[in-house]
Amino acid sequence: MQWKDEYSVGVAEIDDQHRGFIDLFSVIDSAIGNRERWSEVFFKLEQLREHARFHFAVEESLMRIHGYPKLQEHIDLHKHFLAKLDQLQMTTLSRQVTMDTVQYLRDWYTEHMQGADRDYVRYISGAVRMAGGS
Repeated sequence: MQWKDEYSVGVAEIDDQHRGFIDLFSVIDSAIGNRERWSEVFFKLEQLREHARFHFAVEESLMRIHGYPKLQEHIDLHKHFLAKLDQLQMTTLSRQVTMDTVQYLRDWYTEHMQGADRDYVRYISGAVRMAGGS
């Protein structure tokens, strides 16, 4: 998976964090494709989880600050992603994680970036313009 301009939500910091997800997906893909030990895959998934937690905290803080009306819905989407990561990590303990499972995460995240994330950025951008900000 490569970064595409269409993934941009128009906020440099958020876009950089989204690029981080794509980089981590590639690392996980390589680990699975190279049949690395379960502990290596588990660790790479843990890196993805930590990146996601940080990123989601940044997004949710922005939404709270700007009174985004769909905050709880967005938080629930984030929780779903983290729950799927939990399942994946548990899978590494008992069997090999497959590319199909990681593809699910990629698909979910791409849809999330282009849908829910763009929605809150449009809302925040509008709120800043209405308040007379830049």
